[in-house]
Amino acid sequence: MLSEELTDDQDYDNGSCECGLFHSLPPEIWLNLFSYISTEYIVEKLSLVCKSLRTFILSSQSYWKYRYERRVRAPYRSMPNTDDTWLNTCHKLERRGREWQQCAEQHQNILSISGAHIGPIADAIILENGYTCVTGSRDSSICCWDLRRIVRPEETKVSNVFGSAYVTKRAEDKQQRWIWSLDHEGHVISSASSNYEIRLWDLNEGLREISRIKLRSTFAMTHRLRDSLLYAGVYNGKLNVYDTRINNAETNNAPVHIERVTRRGYIHALELQDNYILVMHKPSTLCLYDQRTWKKIENVPLNLGERVSSYYKNSLLFLGDNEGFVHTFHWKKDHCEFIEKIRTEHGCPITALCHSQGILQTCTAATKTLAIDQLSTPVKHLARIQADTMDQHICMDANDNGLTVIGGSDNNLITIYRDEFRRCYAL
Repeated sequence: MLSEELTDDQDYDNGSCECGLFHSLPPEIWLNLFSYISTEYIVEKLSLVCKSLRTFILSSQSYWKYRYERRVRAPYRSMPNTDDTWLNTCHKLERRGREWQQCAEQHQNILSISGAHIGPIADAIILENGYTCVTGSRDSSICCWDLRRIVRPEETKVSNVFGSAYVTKRAEDKQQRWIWSLDHEGHVISSASSNYEIRLWDLNEGLREISRIKLRSTFAMTHRLRDSLLYAGVYNGKLNVYDTRINNAETNNAPVHIERVTRRGYIHALELQDNYILVMHKPSTLCLYDQRTWKKIENVPLNLGERVSSYYKNSLLFLGDNEGFVHTFHWKKDHCEFIEKIRTEHGCPITALCHSQGILQTCTAATKTLAIDQLSTPVKHLARIQADTMDQHICMDANDNGLTVIGGSDNNLITIYRDEFRRCYAL
């Protein structure tokens, strides 16, 4: 029985407690015993003993909230939606950890897909629908993958016109040279390449090129597309802002704003929230700007090394350093608050990382491994998965439905998924 199916309308006992088991112990003892038993066992076994015990399990929502908060601490928690209960939230959380462990031990939900690219994959993003992945490669091409076909084997028999049965759309122009970074807003995909251009593509029209922006003798290592404005963190240490609603050919590709961030190094991370812009530049310095006034609010040297990997989501910033540590920050309106320094199992430079629902995923090119950690007290190491790639640069993205994609120099896309992804998209 799934926890979602456990409702108070189900009646497994017509009496109050004929077996006498529930009343043999006070409620405080039962709650203490629950801490030693998995939520799955409580839901699927203990709740069937008698009606009184089952009612007690369902009604103890304050205990289930406390149990959840012990396993995922603030500020990494993902609160249940209004239609869910704390009991179901605990059940899903523990099942998530168990599925990651099974994935690492059995190695059955890991698939390496090749054939679409002939050059290293430089960036990969998963779109909001949870199954569409877009990759940019150093072979000047962009591919759109439908990863539902991983759990629908019959759909992989379709035409192999793009080099892989999982690829549904492809755009290629040798003038782009290397694709450095990708982003998207709605159905518009943006790509920054080493030929000093950023291009916009229409995903609904087979990756048709919409427009392009020329950056004038420099290229963008990172960029973001928000509210039709394109923010480009360029190699010369400047932040350029373009309005994509304006025909760039007519304006001679002039940005609507240029901000000199640093004179000493390039910009390698760029994030946006509300009216604030967060910039990471070499050498590992964190800057925060108020876009309304373009005033620099913070400028913090972090001393994390030359190569810093970053991930930002839901006001949380994660930075991976050269020694296998992850430094976390909480973005609170007008400042970044340092939270903690997390030790991972890598002990070497972290190349890519992602965070989803209290689960931290870190990847390193040095040992070609993906580590899965649950941000509890203390941090719980769930799994360690070997990634089949040979590059010293690894890109990665993950979503809340149990899908992780890794791109490397073997020209392949490594997909790792939990059973939750199969449950969501198998039908």
